[in-house]
Amino acid sequence: MYVRVSPGSVALDEPDDCNSFKVLLSERAREALPGLLESAAAGKLDDSDVLVSVDWIKSQCAGRIGMGWNYRFANMLVYAAGKGWLSDDGSHVRAHVETF
Repeated sequence: MYVRVSPGSVALDEPDDCNSFKVLLSERAREALPGLLESAAAGKLDDSDVLVSVDWIKSQCAGRIGMGWNYRFANMLVYAAGKGWLSDDGSHVRAHVETF
C-alpha cells in the first residue's frame, strides 16, 4: 500500500497490499505536504519521512480490503515496530517518501 500525495489530494492506494509501505509525493505538492497531511488527518512530516496515522489508514481501507487484511496489517505493524518505524504509542507508522 502507499499514500499518494498530489496537489489538493491525499489518498491511500493498493490498500490490500501489506507487504510494502511508502508515500508517493508529486513534485508539485512538495511544498504543500505538511498542510495536506494535516488537513486530511493522514499524518505529519518528520524530517524526510512521513508519520502516517494508523487510524487514517484503517479508515481509508474500509470496504476496500479482502479477507485476512486485519491480520496482515497487524503483522505489518509488528514488522515496523521491530525496525523502529512505529511510534511509541502505536498511532503512527513511518513511511519513506518517493517523488514522482
